Amino acid sequence: MSGIYNRKRSHIVICTEKDVAFRQSTLLEEVELLHCALPELDLTDVSLATHIAGHTITHPFIIGAMTGGTGDGNAFNLALARTAAQFETAFCLGSIRPALVDPTCIPEFDVKKEVPNVLVFANIGANQLSTFGAPQILDLARRLADGLMVHLNAGMELIQPSGDTCFSGQVDAIARLVEVAGDFPIVVKETGMGLSLKDGVSLKQVGIKTVETAGAGGTSWIGVETERASGTDKAVGELLRDFGIPTAASISWMHQLGLETIGSGGVYTAMDAARAIRLGSCAVAMARPWLLAYQADGIAGLWALMEELILGLKYLMVCVGVKDISSLQKADCIIGQRLQQYLNFK
Repeated sequence: MSGIYNRKRSHIVICTEKDVAFRQSTLLEEVELLHCALPELDLTDVSLATHIAGHTITHPFIIGAMTGGTGDGNAFNLALARTAAQFETAFCLGSIRPALVDPTCIPEFDVKKEVPNVLVFANIGANQLSTFGAPQILDLARRLADGLMVHLNAGMELIQPSGDTCFSGQVDAIARLVEVAGDFPIVVKETGMGLSLKDGVSLKQVGIKTVETAGAGGTSWIGVETERASGTDKAVGELLRDFGIPTAASISWMHQLGLETIGSGGVYTAMDAARAIRLGSCAVAMARPWLLAYQADGIAGLWALMEELILGLKYLMVCVGVKDISSLQKADCIIGQRLQQYLNFK
């Protein structure tokens, strides 16, 4: 377990102290929302309520998966959970693999014990589905959370020291998980390289209804693992750290397929969120901004960031002339040429 603990700790340190952002764009800037000088609505008319995986949330800013199982306690996860509960949104735990390996670290993930009203998603890597099996994973997920996210991270694992190199059978494992889960929500997410049209089709065919894009343009998890790697792996990591599908393209493709889509990957501001929602996202997820806000000012920093995002999105919606999320998804906009090339891809 010490190896997992050390890796989890190093991820937090690297994301805080190193430049591991993509050097390529999310392409969200290619979505130009058109100003409406006569919005014919009041700020109090604007609602940010939306739906994800069968749940209603008041604000569309999900606190994305970050940590758990570091062996350092659950203060950070509790602060994130309290923020999500206060603002009536959702929170995703870091991978629960450490808790499956060593049940003594379950308290690091058990935020519902102290924040019972928070909407929480547990999280597990796709390769762990065959290692532990759907029943064991779901038993722990149901104990800790209201749903389960399965993360896909082949690129990250390849560069990660002692990471996985076998990725066959993941679609079948996800299908089995969906079958065993019944009405317990299962969401599939990427981890910084985006979901392709082909991925979306495969996931939809096995019963997945909700996805999180985690597209290229935000934190590069290959970049994170490159900081930990050495020799040839480090050199190859430098080659691949900017590889992936831009967030805007991945959101558009998932929405096109009729999948409920959480837009993530380089979403840092209310403007990013508005553009992601216009492309079809029902909500957005962020991770590193919450980490930096917490390290700067604790839970007060988290609340301040959430308030800024909420107010910013409401003001933008007035300026665009829309009063709810579904209307923002259909707002007038102009799509730039680079993003349009992705939208034309079949």
